[in-house]
Amino acid sequence: MGSFIDALTTKELRDGVCGSTLDPEWSLGKNPHGGYMMALLTKAALTATERSHPLAVSAHFLRSPEVGDVELHTETVKRGRLYTTAHARMVQNDKVCIEATVTAGEISDAAHEWEAREQPPITPLDECADHRTPAENLLGHIDVRLDPGSTAFLRGQTAGDEVRGWMRLTDGTDFDPLSLIIAVDLLPPTVFGLGHGGWCPTVELTYQLRGLPAPGPIAAYTRCDALSADGWFNEDAVVYDSRGRLVAQSRQLALSGNALKAR
Repeated sequence: MGSFIDALTTKELRDGVCGSTLDPEWSLGKNPHGGYMMALLTKAALTATERSHPLAVSAHFLRSPEVGDVELHTETVKRGRLYTTAHARMVQNDKVCIEATVTAGEISDAAHEWEAREQPPITPLDECADHRTPAENLLGHIDVRLDPGSTAFLRGQTAGDEVRGWMRLTDGTDFDPLSLIIAVDLLPPTVFGLGHGGWCPTVELTYQLRGLPAPGPIAAYTRCDALSADGWFNEDAVVYDSRGRLVAQSRQLALSGNALKAR
């Protein structure tokens, strides 16, 4: 199987535009994974801005592209001393699929001066082996082990509004600022624990890099604050590295699968 670095390969086509191919191995079923596409678009923006790290990325998912060739359009809109802001678009067959604003800069590996709370409790990784998700497509690249305390929905029971789990890249490499974008969008949707199922498309996702992850597995936590009567819900994620340090967080707006079926 190809690596994450291979899946982010791009080639300059003309000024402000590069090409890439959406890799079927980084998909869930037939759909390229949203976090993977967002990471690919972010990489193009980092290249255009000549910056190292995605400090913040806000992406709007307009339509789902197919596996295959895409164009990545970038435009730098502000270049400052501490950060640079760029607009980025993923285009397939002359249609914009994803629009993003990327704030790029550099972040140090120094410890946080202050954190509101320590890493929340989670079952140790070696006790989560029986709750590994099926290894197919994208999940063949990432070993995801769900905390059994948040997986009652797998047994047809109501589990609540939070999902927890561990992640490791199966090729032996460690998570970095780009692959963390996949991590914040990889656990099963929180609304599964509220009795909803099916594909839950992301409409908007904002990602923030809070630290450079240390080598080793990462722990991710997602929660939902509200599920509206017509199916809209938020999903907030936080990710901690092997040192127990906050390294990424996100918030997304999504639509439940039950709502889609009803329309």
